Amino acid sequence: MNDCHSKADLHIHSKYSGLMKYMGLTFPDSVEEPKNIIRSAKKKGLDIIAITDHNTIRGGLETKKLEKEYGVEVIVGSEIMTKDGELLGLYLNEEIPKGLTAEETVEKIHAQGGLAIAPHPYSPICHALGDKIFNLKLDGVEVFNAYHRDGIINNIALKKVVNNYHKKPVAFIGNSDGHLAKMVGNGYTMFEGNSKEELYNSIVKRKTSFGGAPTPLQEIILWSYKMVYTSEKKIIKSMISKTELDIALHKKLLAILGGIIYVATPLPVVSGVLGNMYLKRKAKHKLKEVNKNIDNI
Repeated sequence: MNDCHSKADLHIHSKYSGLMKYMGLTFPDSVEEPKNIIRSAKKKGLDIIAITDHNTIRGGLETKKLEKEYGVEVIVGSEIMTKDGELLGLYLNEEIPKGLTAEETVEKIHAQGGLAIAPHPYSPICHALGDKIFNLKLDGVEVFNAYHRDGIINNIALKKVVNNYHKKPVAFIGNSDGHLAKMVGNGYTMFEGNSKEELYNSIVKRKTSFGGAPTPLQEIILWSYKMVYTSEKKIIKSMISKTELDIALHKKLLAILGGIIYVATPLPVVSGVLGNMYLKRKAKHKLKEVNKNIDNI
């Protein structure tokens, strides 16, 4: 193994992470093309990235085609919704269905030689596993998630993992949870070596560390702007070129009007600031909840 420390971002979303629905439309959780993601990873000095779209490996497969062009290795992954919370599956070859129990999902990840990672385990805004991480056969836990800007949630995860490491050792994982190319690399996992195989072994042997900084608020604001702007173009295109969208005309017009108001006014900034305040409040509430139940594990 090479005696060098490389960086990997193992939680990134591409344009295939469609999740949110509004007025009959599915808004992409990310609007980024695979090429933009891997280009940003190269620029930021990352050696490896994993594309972990919600309940699909399509983004990983598409991005993997660009490995040689950009010199960044790509791990095919998915952020899978289980009955108990979200799980990252890495080094996947096949889709893993959503809606299974966390135990069943971990088993299916391992059955194809993959690694099971718990993302943002104490998030108050995502479907998180919470203390269930200590009852699962996990390979790693995300103790730093750059998208959770408050710092509180990451501190809870890190403290919990450290305090329970003697009975439940897992690899320490850091990621960006990037929904925009600019966000890639904001959080990362460090390991010795420079290949996907060496990273795999480092996670299995619990020899990883993490680093990064919280995603800047302006990147969150830019993400919301791009999401609305891209969706706006999709609706307008469907009306001009008669591209079929299963949505009534009056709803399309309302969506277009709402989109124009959003992107042409300071609303992205206002919503970003208010959203940030809301998330901090939720994080503080989560901390109080965790402190009350600290002896339950």
